[in-house]
Amino acid sequence: MKRVLKLLFMIVAFMTAVFAGSGQASADSTTGITQDIHIHISLGLNLPSGTDVTKLRAPTFEIYDISDQFNEADDPKEFTAKFPLGGQSYAKNFIEKHSLKPLSRQTGNKVNSSIDFIVPGCDAYLIVQTDENGVIENAGNNGTFTLPFVFLMNDDFKIDDQGLMWFQIKGKTSLVQRSAYFFKYGKNAGGELPLSDAKFVLYRLDGSIKLYCTNNGGFKASASPLSDDEIAKFTSNSAGLVMYDRESLDSGTYYFSEVQAPKGYRITDEARKIEVYIPKKLSDGVKVNGTALEELYDQKLSDGAVSAAKPRIYNYSIENPPSNSGKTNTPGKPNTPGKPNTPGKPNTSGKPTTPNIVRKKGLWGMLPQTGEAKSIMALLGIGIICLVVLVSVGRRNYKEEH
Repeated sequence: MKRVLKLLFMIVAFMTAVFAGSGQASADSTTGITQDIHIHISLGLNLPSGTDVTKLRAPTFEIYDISDQFNEADDPKEFTAKFPLGGQSYAKNFIEKHSLKPLSRQTGNKVNSSIDFIVPGCDAYLIVQTDENGVIENAGNNGTFTLPFVFLMNDDFKIDDQGLMWFQIKGKTSLVQRSAYFFKYGKNAGGELPLSDAKFVLYRLDGSIKLYCTNNGGFKASASPLSDDEIAKFTSNSAGLVMYDRESLDSGTYYFSEVQAPKGYRITDEARKIEVYIPKKLSDGVKVNGTALEELYDQKLSDGAVSAAKPRIYNYSIENPPSNSGKTNTPGKPNTPGKPNTPGKPNTSGKPTTPNIVRKKGLWGMLPQTGEAKSIMALLGIGIICLVVLVSVGRRNYKEEH
């Protein structure tokens, strides 16, 4: 019996050592690629006609190794999808949480250029646009913007002239513009709702004289801006959105003024003078009534900003006038709509192409690396054989002793 126990102890010790070595090898392995690889990102930017490209600068990108985080993810698809959905703030928080350092930072040589990274071979990479100093929050200051995205190692590559594995990614870059906008809402006995068909004009002050924005981008005085065909009119849509959509405004202070309310509503004092501030620095946001606005991407406001509908300018229904004999009270804090599905970043129809690789879970929740599954099965087979031998030896010894 002592010989049986000794044999059992040796088998357990052997299998423990082998499993420990296998686990260490798995932890140290990633793609199995020991040399650098070449990642080429083509930035596809379709500029609207008349865009002043002299105001745009070449973009800067950083690339991070996120193999460990990707391999530990319960759902790889969900893990990779969070980055373009969460935008720059999500990527920044992720990088800080895991104390990641960029493998490389590269700046293109022109606006519609490409970016090339020479980096070590890894399972997964996070690629993020920054400013030229690596500040993620200032991405887009150059006038273009690309959402963060994940690139996964795959077998779709060529060999470049340096003998490196060459991977090409086609990115979707948006044109970033500043514009003034707000949302027109009505209040009645049933609550509040967006109002369409409210008409506004935009003016700036020259001393005490109001100069109104014209259809050709100039400014002129007018005694009756609503009926003056030369004065540009800005009309709220079905979401209540009122947006300045003409030539870029010079820095300074302007005012929207409501000149025609929707049917059943009255114009408030607040709606007659809505302040618009255009800062000098492109990196500073436009403000309406003190609220900082989101930029436009490809001349559109993001779904998140439309869902949030801020800032809001209110009208009151004729049946539900404000108190104080017609003077407009400062409206109460509006009901905050449900959290939008997108975090304020633009939808991009052509997100950078990433291979649809879904890694299956291995034993004990570990992701199997190269050859790991075969090694585990072999070890299990050895264990079963050893147990069979052990049982046979035990039975034979038992018969000899009795």
